[in-house]
Amino acid sequence: MKIIKHALRYIKYLFKSQNHYSIHSPTIYNFISNVIYSTTSKSETKEIEELRVQLYANESFINIKDYGAGSNINNNNKRKIKEIARNSSKNSKYGNLLYRIVKSLNPNTIFELGTSFGISTCYLAKGSPQTTITTFEGCNESVKIASNNFAKLEFNNIKIIHGNFKDTLEKEFARNNNLDLIFIDGNHTENATIKYFELALNHSHNKTIIIFDDIHWSKGMENAWKHITRSKKTTVTIDLFFVGIVFLDPKLSKENFIIRF
Repeated sequence: MKIIKHALRYIKYLFKSQNHYSIHSPTIYNFISNVIYSTTSKSETKEIEELRVQLYANESFINIKDYGAGSNINNNNKRKIKEIARNSSKNSKYGNLLYRIVKSLNPNTIFELGTSFGISTCYLAKGSPQTTITTFEGCNESVKIASNNFAKLEFNNIKIIHGNFKDTLEKEFARNNNLDLIFIDGNHTENATIKYFELALNHSHNKTIIIFDDIHWSKGMENAWKHITRSKKTTVTIDLFFVGIVFLDPKLSKENFIIRF
């Protein structure tokens, strides 16, 4: 039933979505044209895609400690690595989008809420090798696999914070004001997402970009996205269905775009 509802939400998105030609803001038009609608050559992220293939083929079981909303596919605590990788990692299309966003922004500070096996983290790290990526994960088994993946690909600019978000987020955010990019991909519930958004706002600046994963994952996540788009502190928001991108720049007019991607 959850999968059917998700499919219906996607169909609704397709009917509402538009291309970028009607957008008047030069900043947003260029962002969509040169970042969202751009392409990434296979050679740029080849090693990450090879790692993905390895995870997709891994038949081993691990015990998952899930602090969030769980899975639409499998809520068992004991799951195969390949199933987790397929269901929790962004596919190559969105992974490469993260890579292009980071590469275009060249941010000094990046926070990622929700590491899982570290596929998305690798795209972020690849986009800006000189930037330290601070990524948060609650599940011990996922942290072990992610750490091994980072070492395998020789990413030395990733710092994992292990623990329940309730115990780790505020402490680490307090140490890092004026974050440049924040990717929120953990605990896909309405209240938690709104809480992370408000926390992110307190440690952002006018040029910060906040990216939310799975904004249409459930009715609660759609409610959270509505809260975010209506916030007085957000200016431009871009709905790509599987992710939402938020701009805080007060120089931009407040607009909410649904862009087909």
